[in-house]
Amino acid sequence: MVITDNDVDFLSFIGEQESQEVRSPAEYKTDISSLITKGDVQSGESLPWRKVDEIQKLRSGELSIWGGVNGHGKSLLLGQVILNRLSNQRAIIASLEMKPSQTLYRMLCQYAGCRPSEHFANQILDKMENRLWIYDQLDSVATDRILGMVHWAAHVKGVHHVVIDSLIKCGLGREDYTAQAKFVDRLQWAAKSFGIHIHLVCHMRKKENEQQRAGKFDIRGASEIVDLADNLFIVHRNKMKEKEKAKKEKNLTYDVEIITQPDVYLAIEKNRHGGKEHVFGLWFHEDSMQYLPSEFDPHRGVLPAPF
Repeated sequence: MVITDNDVDFLSFIGEQESQEVRSPAEYKTDISSLITKGDVQSGESLPWRKVDEIQKLRSGELSIWGGVNGHGKSLLLGQVILNRLSNQRAIIASLEMKPSQTLYRMLCQYAGCRPSEHFANQILDKMENRLWIYDQLDSVATDRILGMVHWAAHVKGVHHVVIDSLIKCGLGREDYTAQAKFVDRLQWAAKSFGIHIHLVCHMRKKENEQQRAGKFDIRGASEIVDLADNLFIVHRNKMKEKEKAKKEKNLTYDVEIITQPDVYLAIEKNRHGGKEHVFGLWFHEDSMQYLPSEFDPHRGVLPAPF
């Protein structure tokens, strides 16, 4: 290959532009001081469950993938996570698979601890003003529009969390792995550049049956989706327990051991900056749609995010 004077001039021009991104190690003293003081694992915002929070936190500048089989509650659980942060942070939810009113109704039930009255719901919706926004689109949305929304939400509204629910609705072909990888790469870039936490909901490849728990290799789409993410959460509904509970309600013989298991398992399958991976059991409180850390949690029905 022959390098011409034009090539040299072009590379010099590009090099001059990129030189603006080069830093001296001493410029990172403040960041390093924070890591030395606080550590790298426990910095960040809390999740709703203390036992999970001890392992994993939500840090700015990161991309989290939330995976799960259809109907296993990943969007509902993520709604509780966002609700928990609204006491001191702002968020936007791109509810691409569910009507905004339904998304908000479920969060209101979680907030109230029950089915709320219309008066109470209106009060909380008013208090959510300038704390929560809904990106009202139910059709597939092109990736450029999604990235534009993220940029606007971060710079104009000052949000700390962006939820994109889900990848399959972002105008990407199911088998277009190159485009999927490029989009997730841009999301990671946006999270880091804007100093926000992006939550991307992804579907899972189907297993032989719903009782089998999925892992990081079961996320549907390009393998780079998981490779590029900072964190991976997988939500698994305990269908085996539900079958045994149905037997009990019909006064049939049931497995006592299974019926005492958690209703849902939340698995941390990737934790890039904390390193620890773990599976947590959660119990579902149907009236409030809340996920609780134990079956007899004393905080069931208590407002998870007091405004």
